[in-house]
Amino acid sequence: MASQPSSGPKAVEILDEAVGLIHKTPLPVLSIYYLGALPFGLGLIYFWFDMTESNSAEIHLPLEALGLTFLYFWMKTCQAVFSRQLVAVLEGEDLEPWTLQRWLQTALLQIIWAGSFFIIYPAALLITVPFGWVNAFYHSISIVATGEKTTVRSSFKEASDLARIWPKQNFFLLGIQLLAAGFLFANLAVFFIAVPQLLHMLFGLESVFEENPMAWNNSSFYVDVGVICFLLLNPLSKAIYALRCFYGRSRQNGADLKSALRRCQATPARAFALIAVLSLLNVGGLARADTPPPPPPEPAKVDPSSRQLNKAIDKTLEKDEYSWRLPRPTVEDDKQEKSWLRDLTIQIRDLFKTIFKKPAEWIAEFLKWLFHQDHKADDTSSSWKGISDIPWRAIMVLFALAVLGVLGYFLWKHVSRAKPKSLASLGAPAVRTVDLEAEDVRADELPEDSWLALAQQMMEKGELRLALRALYLATLSVLAHQQLVRLAAAKSNRDYLLELTRRTRGQGNVPDYFRENIQLFEASWYGTHAVTPTILETMRANHYQVRTHATS
Repeated sequence: MASQPSSGPKAVEILDEAVGLIHKTPLPVLSIYYLGALPFGLGLIYFWFDMTESNSAEIHLPLEALGLTFLYFWMKTCQAVFSRQLVAVLEGEDLEPWTLQRWLQTALLQIIWAGSFFIIYPAALLITVPFGWVNAFYHSISIVATGEKTTVRSSFKEASDLARIWPKQNFFLLGIQLLAAGFLFANLAVFFIAVPQLLHMLFGLESVFEENPMAWNNSSFYVDVGVICFLLLNPLSKAIYALRCFYGRSRQNGADLKSALRRCQATPARAFALIAVLSLLNVGGLARADTPPPPPPEPAKVDPSSRQLNKAIDKTLEKDEYSWRLPRPTVEDDKQEKSWLRDLTIQIRDLFKTIFKKPAEWIAEFLKWLFHQDHKADDTSSSWKGISDIPWRAIMVLFALAVLGVLGYFLWKHVSRAKPKSLASLGAPAVRTVDLEAEDVRADELPEDSWLALAQQMMEKGELRLALRALYLATLSVLAHQQLVRLAAAKSNRDYLLELTRRTRGQGNVPDYFRENIQLFEASWYGTHAVTPTILETMRANHYQVRTHATS
């Protein structure tokens, strides 16, 4: 059922394959990514510089913020198309064409999910523990939320399943990416700082950095370097999670095997075609350089009169590239330029201030009480002073929260195990129609008795192969109902067996009976073994053994 082991490919292997995937990605596909990322990066640099340096930043804020938001959603849409095309490169094809409706549906889904990014992502980064899962989830959303018929619910379910697989590999990859980003940021910063000095040393070129060596130390410089790092490393991150998605889906549909078979069937004709194209380009690229360059234009005559010179200077200083150096004008509110967009922005800002003012004051008071230390004036002992500096209130509160969390977890486990069986499993169930040939059929679609009744129906019709699958799903349904396994689309039969062995250690022979059912099921469902009544009886007997031991 799975082409990869339960631990998944190693992080270094995924990283190596991701670099190779970027290298073999067609230029039109790579251009889709930068068609969205470059405008947003340039817009972010301009927005940051204008808001921090311009004397008219408050006037420009509403319109520029709206434009930057549009560029952000456009970038997320292009990233989604790029990520899906990477998976298509791995699979060898994209069965669904990129129509206008698919583009619009992809843009809508990306706007929905990207809107929550700035709330959930920073919170997960502060909490630290779920950050790896959240990061993998948002990268997976860029891949799965690209279908014409994909919905918010289906994309959330598939992206969640893909984000949960192979957590150790995911955290290793995340650590490697963070280290690479840190090294790249430091190297680029040093490079841009050293370039003006090198130009001055080698060519004698003067710059503002010669007059003020610390002129680079400002927020705009760091934003510029960060944007360049993002443009260089983010395509590699998309390739990494495209590979995780590809291998995760291969556990269900065998896409990796199909891709390998497609590569084996490739013919050497592509190599000959490439040689011919390169030869044509080499021949067509030759050009003559005999034509002399055109003479430079004659410099325009300048009137040296002082009046026109002062007028030209004043006109030049009014341009935007010089006006940012002037102090921002202090104009009263009633004299400012009227704009409905600016008024709406101010009203929304005042509304949020009114809503969050009291909660912010309560939180500030609580933090002040939590970390405030009461030092007595006569306490001069250095040893006691060091102890008193420890935030004991914060430590006690954190300890109390940890105890409550542990107690809540055990209480939830106790209540969930004590839940009574559903009425569907107690009464005589009605057999519902289920497509047993479908790859996405789940064991929790029917209760155990319904799967057994469906298996009996298939045996009476002579469909022994379908009866075999119904019996296997009945066994999975029992284990899931007893909370011995947790059903998930990304799990394989081996994953279920390992989970069952871990949860029933020292509690009978349930894993042995389940292992035998897996072997019988896979040999006939995926293999070439014929299904016989003897195999079905063995499956049924093992099922009842599993149910007896699991419910005892």
